[in-house]
Amino acid sequence: MEKKQITLILGSILGLFAFLVVAYMLTSKPEVSSFPELAKASESDHVTWAPKSDIVLMEFSDFQCPGCAAFAAAIQTLHADEQFVKEVEPYISFVYRHFPLDDSHPNARVASQAAEAAGLQDAFYPMHDMLFARQDEWSEQDDPMPFFIEYATALELDIEKFTQAYNSQAVKDSIAEDYQTGIAAQVRGTPSLFLNGSVFSPPASPEEFKNALIEAIKTAPSGQNE
Repeated sequence: MEKKQITLILGSILGLFAFLVVAYMLTSKPEVSSFPELAKASESDHVTWAPKSDIVLMEFSDFQCPGCAAFAAAIQTLHADEQFVKEVEPYISFVYRHFPLDDSHPNARVASQAAEAAGLQDAFYPMHDMLFARQDEWSEQDDPMPFFIEYATALELDIEKFTQAYNSQAVKDSIAEDYQTGIAAQVRGTPSLFLNGSVFSPPASPEEFKNALIEAIKTAPSGQNE
């Protein structure tokens, strides 16, 4: 890849992350800074990186939100960072919770249903990644379900089970439960982040985000980062 193309890609990533920070500061920051109930994942949560760690980074997110897509893209770049993979991922539980902003993002909740339905076939995060990476395809559709079926097919899911789960009350209730925990934590916009229950303002770049998490691991109480 030419140097100019690499520079443009990196510039786009940094620009997206800067957009995320500004959006967070304008819309997401709760008035209270600490919510102990968010310091631990529940059995129903979707957890990646180090599920058994006591250091918990929790994200409230909306699949139709451009800022959330920018954050997801930034995380994807960090997965290629050797230091991040060695010094962050093994020590932090990264929890995803749904917070669909129905008034401004009418397809966000059904996208959450698609992710939850995929999760019942152990494919929550593959569907999560696909929904964000292909947000432009489905987000403004009157009926995004054909796209969700396409993604589920690409992930080799059982489509009949996927469709049944997508329409099930259990899936809808799970999303509503996540949303209510966000309301209780004064979440007003997405993405909103909490580290061990405390509001975590996104740093200005993926590199600063990585360094902030490394510092959190170093300063965690004894035993938390084991």
